[in-house]
Amino acid sequence: MKGKGLAITLSAIMIIVCIIFVIIMFASGQKETYYGYMKDDTTAEKIVSEETHKVTKDVKLPSESGFSPKKGDFVKLSKSKDDDKFTKMKVVKHDDVPHGLMMKIHKMHMNGM
Repeated sequence: MKGKGLAITLSAIMIIVCIIFVIIMFASGQKETYYGYMKDDTTAEKIVSEETHKVTKDVKLPSESGFSPKKGDFVKLSKSKDDDKFTKMKVVKHDDVPHGLMMKIHKMHMNGM
């Protein structure tokens, strides 16, 4: 009887934890990720959507502590799907930008493919 009670208790705890994780996942919503190239310390010359590959030019970025890009830096930007404000901004290395998006940033074309 003691083992049966322990099994029921552990199962109940696992179900509660799973429900909490599902709620957290739904509450966080979907994120859009962009990669860009900085024109100066406050303006991205171009940003490219990771999902749609749409290019947007001359995007003003809000100043944020811990985020201080310089001209020529590559940045990774994240925002909620229904929001226009970037929630996460980070300077990244050239090698961290996906190849297809890098080609969009530099206006390169793949010929012969």
